[in-house]
Formats: sequence, structure tokens, C-alpha cells
Amino acid sequence: MPVRQFTTQLDAMPTEKPFVAVMVQCYSGSFANLIYQGGNPKRGIAMHDRCGFFATVKSLPSVCCTPEVNEADYQDYSSRFFAGLSGVNRVGKKVSSADYDEDGRISFREAHAFAKIDEQAQDLPVSTLEVWLQERLNEGDRKTILSMPIAEIIKQGRPEQVMVVRSLSRSLGYDRQKFDRANRSAVKQNLSLNSSLKQTYSERITMELLNIMAEKKVKQSGKANWIAILEKLLNCEGRSL
Repeated sequence: MPVRQFTTQLDAMPTEKPFVAVMVQCYSGSFANLIYQGGNPKRGIAMHDRCGFFATVKSLPSVCCTPEVNEADYQDYSSRFFAGLSGVNRVGKKVSSADYDEDGRISFREAHAFAKIDEQAQDLPVSTLEVWLQERLNEGDRKTILSMPIAEIIKQGRPEQVMVVRSLSRSLGYDRQKFDRANRSAVKQNLSLNSSLKQTYSERITMELLNIMAEKKVKQSGKANWIAILEKLLNCEGRSL
């Protein structure tokens, strides 16, 4: 089903009915457009209360289809997302808590962050908010952000964003001193290019840093429509079961 056909059906639902999608198919990030009327950005944000989480960006396939027969070996986004949300993995074992803001509940947004940290596969997970935020950045913004020290950027981040950056940085073997003074470009050059998983983790860090600073840009923009969309998507993605 194409994005616009799917979203047109969502448009027929009551506007007050919350809707949260979790999609893991190849190119699933294209469904981030479900926040728009009819899935068309030119028609503006829908009145409906809806958002979504996606295994990967719109231009890449996903690893959701696996030949593994042992469920304990599954490394896909949905397995990690729902493990973070529920506190147990698909074979019933407890996982570390995804309550990164320590408010006593796990939000969809925190489960999404848990999947970014825990999924050992080459997906690049995104949410409706993250796709929308990165569309607010121009090339100059991106260059400026990626030349800043990582430790300076994460001061602006929400708890789950900070956890993503710090956890993936540890997985890549960044020591604390190097982490504090390095900018994104320098860190990327230090990666072992023969490791596809390391490259994936590096790209996830890059995306998280861009998300943090794009949110700051929106908040400081003075544009009431931007700020309203930001708050709407934060509220939707911040829900919990």
C-alpha cells in the first residue's frame, strides 16, 4: 500500500483518536509522511494525533526479514523496540531499562532509543519527528553541527538522545577524553572502515546529533507553526502503553 493511500485511510479516522505506527519493512522511513494530510507534505500537517517509528530511512532496505530460526538470535528493530517498551525480549528474558528520563514509565520514544542502542544490525531507525526535524536543516546547518564537539551538542539533548550517543560511542570504543574534545568529522575518520556495523553505529550517532541541534533550531526560530508541530510530535511520540 503506498504512503498516500495508507494516510488517506488514516485521515478518515476521528481526529482525536491517537495513532502510533511501528513499521519495519524496507524503505519504511517513507511512511514518516503519515503526519501530513493524505501523506502529502504540500497539504500540511494533519489535524490528527498520529506519529510513527520506522526501522530505517526511506532510501534503504531493512534487515527485518531474517533467515534465523532461533528467535533468541533476532537482531531486528521491532524485536528491540518492543523489548525496550515491555522490559523483556521476545524469548521472555529481562532487558535493561529504557526509562532514560527516570519518570517511571517507558515512552515510545524511549523504546525507539533503546532499539537504536541495542539493535546489532545495519538499520538506521527514524521517527516522524526525526525526519521532520532533519528537513528543517540546510547544508550549512549540517556542516556547522558536525564540526561541533560531541559533548557540547549533547548538553542540548533529551535523556534518551544522550543515552543513544553515549552508548553507541562506547560501543565504538571512544574514550571519554576523546569523546569530549572530538568533533563528528574527526571521530568518523577514526572508524575502522572494514566494519559495517561500526559504520552503522557512527551514522546513528551522526543522525542523533543532527536531531538534537535541529530541535534547538526549531525552538529558537520564533516560528509558531514549527514550534506547534514540534510539540505535537513530541507529545505523540512521548506516549506509553
